[in-house]
Amino acid sequence: MYGGTAGTYPHPHPQTRVRVPRPAGEGRRLLAVTVDLLLVISVPYLVMRGEDGRPLTALALLLGLSFANQVLLTYVVRASIGKLLTGIRVIRAADGRRPGFWRTIYRWLSGLCWLPLQPYYGLRAFFRGIGGGGPARGTVADNDDGELYHGDLAGLRYACRRDLHG
Repeated sequence: MYGGTAGTYPHPHPQTRVRVPRPAGEGRRLLAVTVDLLLVISVPYLVMRGEDGRPLTALALLLGLSFANQVLLTYVVRASIGKLLTGIRVIRAADGRRPGFWRTIYRWLSGLCWLPLQPYYGLRAFFRGIGGGGPARGTVADNDDGELYHGDLAGLRYACRRDLHG
């Protein structure tokens, strides 16, 4: 036996405590999302402005630009253009390391499904308030504001760049 109680052996590689940076502030995150949204909407609009009857081309361009910004760029440099400009980086929530390719795809697809439902959540909250339906329980089926807390979606988190170097 290696000392200690009978039947126990010391771990050959002691566990080190992982320090995961705190999430970025809400204001900074909203600014980054706004920049990303303006970029993804304005570029297809400007490119397709003179074209008539090409909504599918504009939609394909919008989705392609969104994918490149939110998945490919995030995978390579840990941030989209909006996050780069606001000093935010995308990290794994569990250990603070670089996000994987499939996690970034999952986060992007979840965001595409979440964003179009926001008007529905707003209307539902409005009518719930009028009818006195009681507070939301916070579940997916009963969530008035549609809040998924995007910060930890797909096991990823937004952190300030300065906190990663500390």
